[in-house]
Amino acid sequence: MHYKYRSLENFKNFVDIVLNNRIYAAPYFELNDPMEGLYTYDSGAINSELVRKIKGEKTKIRICSLSRRFDSTLMWSHYADSHRGVAIGVIVHPKHEIRSVTYEGLSYVQNATKHGSHETAKNVLTCKLEPWAYEEEERVFVTDSNYIDVTISRIFLGSKMDTRTKSLVRNLVSKLNPDIQVDEANVAEIV
Repeated sequence: MHYKYRSLENFKNFVDIVLNNRIYAAPYFELNDPMEGLYTYDSGAINSELVRKIKGEKTKIRICSLSRRFDSTLMWSHYADSHRGVAIGVIVHPKHEIRSVTYEGLSYVQNATKHGSHETAKNVLTCKLEPWAYEEEERVFVTDSNYIDVTISRIFLGSKMDTRTKSLVRNLVSKLNPDIQVDEANVAEIV
């Protein structure tokens, strides 16, 4: 299972996820890491045409970022409104490609012609700097839609979510899909 941390500030986005069993996939330049999509290569190793092709391929790819964890205090703090949002447990539709992110620095492009610019673009977009390792991120890539299809299994409510919002979310989810398990995040288990 993978997890999407969400604030509830834009409640219609949360409703869209639960109602339509889909999660938005963004172009790489909309993601929050300012180093996103950058890579290194040796001078003369690739030509300007290939650099242009890789950039073109990166702009065609949309990314949905998910985490392998539901219990990361940093993820709750950064992406779920300081523990007032949700962590949505999903199973990604098998038609989508999922890749684990590596945290070894910028991607080093060496033999882009061997793999092609589309594959090289995906390789570049799965490398991040080490400070982001706490995310334990998996990326879902799509090129034919703005969304990925998911089955929602579980929703964790943030430990600082107010009682009224908890009740609203529980009632909404039970009416839209009673098979989704809704639990409160246990602060003692969040690391």
